[in-house]
Amino acid sequence: MIEASSSQFHNAVAQLRVLNPGVELNVEGLDEEKEVCGGQIVTPSDEEN
Repeated sequence: MIEASSSQFHNAVAQLRVLNPGVELNVEGLDEEKEVCGGQIVTPSDEEN
């Protein structure tokens, strides 16, 4: 299941690059295990899992 999620994540990133060819997509810190909270990319707390 993790492998499928990772593949879907990388596919989504690839699609964003195709849809935005003139934009330099910053993927530093991008991780399928993280989430956006308060405008920042963070590791979810154990309480949410």
